[in-house]
Amino acid sequence: MTKWLIYVVVCLCLLNTLHSQNKGLVQQQYEIIDGDEYLAIKNYVTALEIYKEIYKSIPDNRELQYKMALCYLNTNTNRLEAIKYLEYVVKEEKFVPEAWFELGYAYALAYKLDEAIASLEKYKTLVPKQSAKANVRIQQCKNAKELMKQPVNVSFHNLGKELNSAYPDYYPWITKDENFLAFTSRRKGNIGGAIEGDGYYSSDIYTSIAVNGKWGKAHNIGPSINTALDEQVVGLKADGSEMLVYLDHMDVYGDLFSSKKKGSVFQKVIPLAEQFNKKIEHSGSVSDEGNTIFFVRKDKDNEEETTDIYMCRMLPSGAWGEPQKLNDHVNSPYNEDFPYLAIDGKTLYFSSEGHNSIGGFDLFKCTWDPETNNWSKAVNLGYPINTTDDDRSISISADNSVGYISALRPGGYGDLDIYRIKFNAHKKHIIYKGEIAFTDSTKTPKEIIATITTVEKTTKKEYSFSPNPQTGSFIMALPEGTYNITVNSSGYKDIIETLIVSDVGTSSERKKEFKLVKP
Repeated sequence: MTKWLIYVVVCLCLLNTLHSQNKGLVQQQYEIIDGDEYLAIKNYVTALEIYKEIYKSIPDNRELQYKMALCYLNTNTNRLEAIKYLEYVVKEEKFVPEAWFELGYAYALAYKLDEAIASLEKYKTLVPKQSAKANVRIQQCKNAKELMKQPVNVSFHNLGKELNSAYPDYYPWITKDENFLAFTSRRKGNIGGAIEGDGYYSSDIYTSIAVNGKWGKAHNIGPSINTALDEQVVGLKADGSEMLVYLDHMDVYGDLFSSKKKGSVFQKVIPLAEQFNKKIEHSGSVSDEGNTIFFVRKDKDNEEETTDIYMCRMLPSGAWGEPQKLNDHVNSPYNEDFPYLAIDGKTLYFSSEGHNSIGGFDLFKCTWDPETNNWSKAVNLGYPINTTDDDRSISISADNSVGYISALRPGGYGDLDIYRIKFNAHKKHIIYKGEIAFTDSTKTPKEIIATITTVEKTTKKEYSFSPNPQTGSFIMALPEGTYNITVNSSGYKDIIETLIVSDVGTSSERKKEFKLVKP
């Protein structure tokens, strides 16, 4: 089906949705076939709402429960609800065997790995011709059991309501100084504001700037790039001067575009060179020097073809050479996506359904030797960075201390959220430089004797600092945390305040002043 025809079908379905909504969901008398129309075009959101309404009347219908389970598994809210429906339908021996495969997938999402393997083994006995498909899932469950024995030492921080919404927020990319963030969102209020055929709002690109270690409110990047259709940021140059954009428009599909920054504003997108847009391409990464681009390509426009990662280097003439497909240390027989070249120019992060994935897409890294043009074997970033669900993209800070991902985690805002991952083995201190000052500068004492005491609220760890007695200048080096600070100097009131130390941003030096007051 052509993209234009899909668009027409979607529009007709949307008109039907609006017609139904005008009648009112409660008053509308639905049949299963009404939900099937949306299920057929992968609008799981609307299909599920219809099925749930029907379920009130016929809760014992196995066909209905199976389709509800499919909808739950293909949306990002309450996915584990699928388990109870699938457990019910497989009690009927003659029910479709695919229910066992879906149950295995649902168990894996819930980390019920032994139950997942058992369900997939059952599926193999019922459909021997699909054993290869089931074996992939079984191996992923086994991989998960092994990697979960040695979890990596990381902590997750949700970037909060200033950036995240109740809708999908995903594909975060940061600059090397960790002061600029670009991401994609399908939130209400996007340009155009239309709900698409899959039941979600169209996607727009958003940005945020970090000030004093805190991310500011996300802003729509505006009509120079965003339209009423779909735009996604799929790569960002390390200095933030260029953004790679994927468009899903009626007349543009499967190509990569570039938007360069002029001043503080990203300009209208232009297509990358022909070398990058010969087939189906949808994510990429530009090296810090701008002379190498990694991107993902699918050779054929069909569901069966897998995606692979390619590398393209600039020639001495300034023109781009021919892309080279990376070897099997990177590309697997399955799909790869979202290459991200680290600031060192050698470490490549990417996602893959192959290698030793623990479920769907996992995040991996490998190292490039530019002299031999060889790649090291892909290394799984480990659990809990990777989950039994899809983990598609990661952006890493210049000092390798943090990464940015999108994920479904407990306590989120309702769909995919953006998280900052801290690699706890990388200890980072923020340096505060400042001085002790006085309210009456004409009466500054010849010798400044003071003590600065800081106590971290959670760990209760105490740090003490003494200013230079001649100048009153001081240096404090503090790890991330919230501190109670007391400044004590004989003959002056104690200064008592709270200091929140954030390690967002690679700039680790900040200014601080304490002003002493007579009693």
